[in-house]
Amino acid sequence: MIADSTRHLIDLVQMMQQKNVDFISIIDQVDTSTDKGKIFFKLMEKVGDFQHDVLSESTKTGIYEAKLKGKTGGRPRKPDHNVRRALDMYQSKKYSIAQITAETGISKTTLYRYLEDRMDDDKA
Repeated sequence: MIADSTRHLIDLVQMMQQKNVDFISIIDQVDTSTDKGKIFFKLMEKVGDFQHDVLSESTKTGIYEAKLKGKTGGRPRKPDHNVRRALDMYQSKKYSIAQITAETGISKTTLYRYLEDRMDDDKA
């Protein structure tokens, strides 16, 4: 087996075509050096595009239906009391970032994101 999906096979054949290499499958009787083989792969490209579109639409529908049920994607948010505590510790200027993250369990990136959000709120 040369590819693990239709999309992978299409990508491989396109790469071969860019390098002026023909694809010949003896088992499947496909030969991209012939007009028949070229048409076959154009059709496969369209099938691959269709599969992608169906998967994309299905994903969007699933996300929409989940939102209607009140579900959100992504990682769960940190409890608000930890965030407030981390922000208070930061603004007291008595603690290092390492101490704040160790005591609250909030990552440095998350802390900075909340600080940036708070500054944006203050500007508005």
